[in-house]
Amino acid sequence: MRYPFRRAACVAVALACTVAPAAVVAQGAAAPLRDVEAAADSATTSPVPVRTGRARFLDPEDGQFDLSYFLENPRGFLPVPIVVTEPAVGYGGGGAGLFLRPRKEAGEEGWARPNISAVGGLVTQNGTWAGFGGDSSRFLDGRLRTLAGGGAGQVNLDFYGLSGGPSSRDQGVRYSLTFAAAVGQANWQLAPKSPWAAGVRYVYASVNPRLRDEPLFPDLADRIRVTVSAPTAILEYDSRDNVFTPTRGVYSESAYLASREALGASVDFERFDQVLLGWHPLRHDVTLGANGTYSWSSQGTPFFLRPFIMLRGVPAMRYQGDQVASIELEARWQFHGRWSVVAFGGAGRAWTERTNRSFQQSVGSGGAGFRYELARKFGLHVGIDVAASPGTTAFYFVIGNAWFRP
Repeated sequence: MRYPFRRAACVAVALACTVAPAAVVAQGAAAPLRDVEAAADSATTSPVPVRTGRARFLDPEDGQFDLSYFLENPRGFLPVPIVVTEPAVGYGGGGAGLFLRPRKEAGEEGWARPNISAVGGLVTQNGTWAGFGGDSSRFLDGRLRTLAGGGAGQVNLDFYGLSGGPSSRDQGVRYSLTFAAAVGQANWQLAPKSPWAAGVRYVYASVNPRLRDEPLFPDLADRIRVTVSAPTAILEYDSRDNVFTPTRGVYSESAYLASREALGASVDFERFDQVLLGWHPLRHDVTLGANGTYSWSSQGTPFFLRPFIMLRGVPAMRYQGDQVASIELEARWQFHGRWSVVAFGGAGRAWTERTNRSFQQSVGSGGAGFRYELARKFGLHVGIDVAASPGTTAFYFVIGNAWFRP
């Protein structure tokens, strides 16, 4: 997860309705898991020495600053500063508490795929604010994965293309969205140790859009509360070696959402999202990564839930359409001990089809950053990315990986 919050709480509702809420949890990894402590109930394992003082924050393997021992303590948590630099909402900040609970009975996998909880909040200079909390846990030998979260706040954003014509692509409409949202999800692994899982997600959200300026176009929504009540069918494939910052493997999620008035929604609409992530290790501690996404939304989809191009360096909601596709490539080189450098670049396209006409927009972005391996057992890396697109430059505080999926 990168801050500002995967487009930062600024699109908390949109993300909650379309992808697993990455804003609720954090990421990391890039080195093989080593020296994982055995389960506490193992009769053949010697007790793990208790560390005190500074020793709790040093790795006995290399003597470097490391939070693994601290985080695997049930009372230990990672205080995460939220540095908001999202161009769409301006500078801001906040904080979150991240709790990682390794499933010790699962051996190495218990650290690579721990139970995760988080709670926090943020505020930005344009008046955007949000509070959130959530949990991602695994049960029944890891075959059942649950996710639950919720949040509330207000996001102030500019939306584009609302008139339905090409002339509105570069004309932003300023909205304040007051929202409260909750999400629950359950995935079931189809067979023990299988990469395939199927599940269902349910999203409920109440959103009140308010125009901040005189309307540029007729018939714009203003002070008309929108309710989303949407079950989502999910098919998932996950062969990653770590959920934080993988070094190899593939993650895919296909999600079909249907909001229905019969379930309490204010309008019927559908949305389909496909995410495909992959990592491949090369020589000399280089890992290549790729992120491909495609989204489609039906007519009637609320304007704030229409797909938009999500790339580092591209302002949230700046490029919206009925369909959106993007790809981002990344190379990470762990060049010295725990230190890595990252380079990335991507491009996306948004297009809208209307009777007798269609229009589209494209954008590219790229940048670089660095990482430090903060918790070796969990593979948790932290760092900063600097990214640019036409007319925009932004930096992001990254915990683990910018493409996190729990």
